[in-house]
Parts: sequence; C-alpha cells; structure tokens
Amino acid sequence: MDTQFFWGIIAGAFIILVAFLIPTILQIKRTAKVAEDFLKNTHSTLNPLLIQLQETVEKTNQVAEKLDESISSVRNLTNAVGETGIIIDEINILLKQTSRFISGTISSFGAGIKTALSVLTQGITKKEIEK
Repeated sequence: MDTQFFWGIIAGAFIILVAFLIPTILQIKRTAKVAEDFLKNTHSTLNPLLIQLQETVEKTNQVAEKLDESISSVRNLTNAVGETGIIIDEINILLKQTSRFISGTISSFGAGIKTALSVLTQGITKKEIEK
C-alpha cells in the first residue's frame, strides 16, 4: 500500500504541476505573441526613420563637401587679394621712387637752366659794357 500511496502522491503532484504549467505556458505564448507584434511594429516604424537618417547623413556629407569647396575658394580669394595688395604696395614704392627721380631731374634741369641763363646774361651784359 505504501507504493500505491506514493504513486498517488506523485500523480497528484504531477496533475497539480500540469494545472499550474498550462496557464503559465499559455501566458508565455501570449507574451511571445505580444513581443512579436511589438517587434514587427517597431521594425515597421523604425525602418522609414533609418532610411531618412541615412538620407540626412548623405545630404549632410554633401553640404560638408560643398562647404570645404567654398572654404577653399575663399582661401584662394584671400591669397589673391593678399598678392594684389603686395603688388599695389610695390607699385606705390615704384611711383614714389619715380616721382623722386623726376623731381630731382626737374630740379637739376631747372638749376642748370637758371645757371645757363645767368651765365648768358652775364656774358651779354659784359659785351654791352665793353662796347
């Protein structure tokens, strides 16, 4: 009788175990279905966002490339302006030197004419005095 009682307890425990496992298994199945639906919904929602994010990254890269080109153009422009400023400065120095040379030459020429005229006038006045 001991073995029958023992097998009866085991059978009863098994029935109780199955009675508790069936709702648990059904709940796990419902949870898995809800999780699957959530993942499908999340995938369908995130997929367009990921596509838009990829397009945004591509456009941002294009803008960055154009910005690099613009910066390079501005750098070239400022270099050209700097070189132009140097050339204008050199022309200014050349004009100053030329004006000094011309001024010196005209002064010298004027002094030469003045001296020549004074010599001529002295020679003419001596000849008139000698006559």
